[in-house]
Amino acid sequence: SEILQFLKTENLQPIWRGSSAQLESCVKGVTSDQCARDGDLAWISPKTIKSQPERLSSFKGSLLIVPHFVENRDVNQPFIACKWPKLAFIKVVNAFFGDKSRIVWPPQGNTIGDGSEIDSSAVLAKGVVIGPNVVIGKNVEIGPNTVIANCIIHGNVRIGANCSIGLPGFGYEKDENGQYWRFPHLGNVIIEQDVEIGSNTCVDRGALGSTIIRQGAKIDNLVHVAHNVEIGRNSLVIANTMIGGSVHIGDDVWCAPSVSLMNQIHVGNSSVLGMGSVILKDVEDHSVMVGNPARLLRKREGAR
Repeated sequence: SEILQFLKTENLQPIWRGSSAQLESCVKGVTSDQCARDGDLAWISPKTIKSQPERLSSFKGSLLIVPHFVENRDVNQPFIACKWPKLAFIKVVNAFFGDKSRIVWPPQGNTIGDGSEIDSSAVLAKGVVIGPNVVIGKNVEIGPNTVIANCIIHGNVRIGANCSIGLPGFGYEKDENGQYWRFPHLGNVIIEQDVEIGSNTCVDRGALGSTIIRQGAKIDNLVHVAHNVEIGRNSLVIANTMIGGSVHIGDDVWCAPSVSLMNQIHVGNSSVLGMGSVILKDVEDHSVMVGNPARLLRKREGAR
């Protein structure tokens, strides 16, 4: 009921659909609609509902924020329909769960934040700063002046100098007055075994889930990995590559220098993205892509 009243005061035109008992249920956490469980708040975009309407009925959380056109649908789960669901979600998280997206850095003179765990075999160079919610495994090496928060790093990982890993990514929603509101980043980064990350590379924490670098992947210097990206096993990502939010790169993929991938693209296993390619659509397995916008040059040997 507090959330509903808050959205009314924010002039977001909320409409409650559910029982009075459900309205009084306690919301304790925030996550994506697909990961939500009892006590969780989530939201779904208009685009997602139109393309995947089953996500409404499969929601397992306590409260869902949806667009107004859902208001008259027969949905068993409790929800609040709003004119601007993404903006409503942002404002609710800021008002009720702001501490979950805030990074509290260690005080001056210290280098390790509260709650972080570092294996005794890890080697941290001068100037490394470890924020909250970090777990570093065996035989990890981290170069000078790298900053890490909200990250799980498995064994035998090497990270270069001046990297930023686990900090918030880029995402905003504009309100009716033209003001931008930052989308909260509540997730983390998972770096699996035997990964190498070059210097001056940024890996953003997940927005509502995880950004994942799979086992054996190698990332060059000067690469940007946005929130909720997944890079597959033994894939190579070369300098100046820009990977947009929620991109999924399969296993054994080669991203040549200066590749750009649009948000939410899926790149199939064993594909090659040629130098300077701009990837705007999903890429099938074993594809060789070149150009701007990228086109299929040929299929690699072994493709069906």
